Amino acid sequence: MKVLPLMFLSLAVLAATPAYSQQLQQPTVPTSKPAAPPANSGLGQPLKQAQPASAPKVASDPNQRPQAPTAIPSTGPAQQVPTESKGPAVRKPASLQDARGKPVSGMIQIAPNRVYDPATKRYHWTETSGDQQKILD
Repeated sequence: MKVLPLMFLSLAVLAATPAYSQQLQQPTVPTSKPAAPPANSGLGQPLKQAQPASAPKVASDPNQRPQAPTAIPSTGPAQQVPTESKGPAVRKPASLQDARGKPVSGMIQIAPNRVYDPATKRYHWTETSGDQQKILD
């Protein structure tokens, strides 16, 4: 029966050991102030205290504010490029064939590999071989 209290005491000591080791690593507070360096120690001139920055004063009335030196031009130094609105560029294929090789007309080419059929209102993928284009689907 004396073994149980002895075991409990040894477990308590083992559990407290990591906490005690952490206390040993705590920094100590210095008891005296560090000595001031001599006046001519080669460290340079002492720094001046920073002056508080004052915010610029702006009049609350816009008429009391100073005017800008020059007005900002509405156009910059770059020249405006004239834009033509003739509509989207539409190319008709030189010759378009369906999947069986029969010539097809009335299709509008909207991309190098896409055509639009206004009759059926469907888009089709095409394949180009030389000057010939074939509809894939």
